[in-house]
Amino acid sequence: MDWKQEMLVREFVNDQWMPSCRGLRECTLIGYRSALDRHILPEFGDVELDEVSAERIELWMAGMPSEGAARKAWAVFRSILRKAMRWGLLERDPTIQVRPLKRTDYQPEVLDAGQIRQLLQGFYGHPLEAWLICSATLGLRTEEALGLEWGDINLTTGHVHIRRGLQWVAGHELTVEPKTELSRRTVVLPRFAVMRLRQIKGKGRLIGDLNPNQVDRRYRAWCRQHSLPCVPRRNLRHSWATTALAAGVDVAVVSRALGHSSIETTARYYLRPDLDVLKEAQKQWANTIMSK
Repeated sequence: MDWKQEMLVREFVNDQWMPSCRGLRECTLIGYRSALDRHILPEFGDVELDEVSAERIELWMAGMPSEGAARKAWAVFRSILRKAMRWGLLERDPTIQVRPLKRTDYQPEVLDAGQIRQLLQGFYGHPLEAWLICSATLGLRTEEALGLEWGDINLTTGHVHIRRGLQWVAGHELTVEPKTELSRRTVVLPRFAVMRLRQIKGKGRLIGDLNPNQVDRRYRAWCRQHSLPCVPRRNLRHSWATTALAAGVDVAVVSRALGHSSIETTARYYLRPDLDVLKEAQKQWANTIMSK
């Protein structure tokens, strides 16, 4: 069989691969387009599909401005070439011979229990207080917290239904479905949060008429003005997870609250006990051994 297809990478991407991605989230498509325009097409756009080699891919990745950009571009290009092979336009996938960059051990900045308490107290009476309470006490993804409405919160039971997310994509708001089926979940507020939310109950979205960018600016500005502990909004989720695990909450329970598809994901990114926790674990273990 003659595998010579005489098709440029650019032609396959624009005529076949991108149209096949139309069902994906808008933010995902924008990310793909960014990787294509900035990294993939300038290097491989005018190269024929069957002339893309593992050596050229490795050299291309080595010249990337950052490891993050290289991993993203690599993932998109691998998806392109693998689909071309499945569709009979390539005899082999050259990315099989390429060793992808390993992800660095990412340890986001997080707040400890005392800092979370200080942050919550510092936003008392602020228009974004309800949003912050839910962000800091429920382990929500950034988009999930932004998309919360008062109607999603049962102030009798403390149950909060995660039904949607709100993103800021290419200069406009975008309401999206939960990331996965497990992300469409019900979580439970702690009692002190329920009590405070009853006092400030409103209507509509917790963030009111603000868009995601405005929420971020006002959150950061208030923290600066009042010398409050501050981490990026997405790290409020990390902060809840790490403090819950440190407090002894079972990793399976934390995983369910976060909406993860597996406990392994939770353990990999959040189960990082500090030295005090490890010392206590060793103390308990030693007591068990010595008492026998």
